[in-house]
Amino acid sequence: MSRRTELNPGDATRYSPQGNFLALRGAVATADRAQAWVLPIPYEGTVCYGKGASQGPAAILAASAQVELYDYEFECEPYRHYGVHTLPALRPGRKSPAGVMRAIEERVAGILTGTPAPAMLAILGGEHSISGGVARGMARAGVKDFVTVQVDAHCDLRDEYDGTRFSHACAARRIAEVSPLFQIGIRNMGASEAEFYRQSGRVQIVCAGEALAGKEYLKKLARYVRGKQVYLTMDLDGLDPSEMPAVGTPEPGGLHWQQLMDIVHTVAREARRVPVFDVVELAPIPCMTGPDFLAAKLVYKTLSLALCKPA
Repeated sequence: MSRRTELNPGDATRYSPQGNFLALRGAVATADRAQAWVLPIPYEGTVCYGKGASQGPAAILAASAQVELYDYEFECEPYRHYGVHTLPALRPGRKSPAGVMRAIEERVAGILTGTPAPAMLAILGGEHSISGGVARGMARAGVKDFVTVQVDAHCDLRDEYDGTRFSHACAARRIAEVSPLFQIGIRNMGASEAEFYRQSGRVQIVCAGEALAGKEYLKKLARYVRGKQVYLTMDLDGLDPSEMPAVGTPEPGGLHWQQLMDIVHTVAREARRVPVFDVVELAPIPCMTGPDFLAAKLVYKTLSLALCKPA
């Protein structure tokens, strides 16, 4: 049974403008106490197919109130060990895509270099273009020699799309300017992306078929992140549409929940530190709360695995 029952999934106004992740209250949710901070970025400015990503952060926050705080893997309520503080949403307004990325870069850098600062920053998207600004913010904050792990159906390696270098289709290309990339779950790639992949030496790709065939790729992932600082960016269309239909650009043949958990476990176990991660591209479907809940649980599990040790 859910710990809260006041949510009406048929109510079109169910996504409040702002709420605390996991509906936490008190000292455990304050900036001074919490090791984990959550930053919603409800940006949707360059999507080219299904709409709705701007509602993703609010839907995740609303669904998080239904996530059980006790986790059997940890045999406790993990949030009590690290605390979660939810920041006001960053709303870029009417800025150009380039202006949005600058605003995100400045905000992320400011959070990571501020006093107090979180041990881990979780970002709720919004479309995937925000991740380019996040990576630049990490670099600006002095996060040294970090590597990026990207779960996604698409490479997002175009240098320009629809007249801008800051499209959701360019997210990984902008990340690659400041960090090497390990992509998992890929099953759609353009010719220019394939050329960049072959020539740049900045990107490793595990296609969805390889990931679905077994766990051998996890050994490569473990070697890639071992002892390093890692930015983990998770586009929800990396999952199969049968489990995650609420995305703007669904692709058949994707990962499943347990495979995504294997990836998060590997990164959390082997990395020296995961200072930032994001969950992006949730486009909520009215009267279908399952995808929202999946995204919220993914955020909680990632926080717990990175900041606690399972029992």
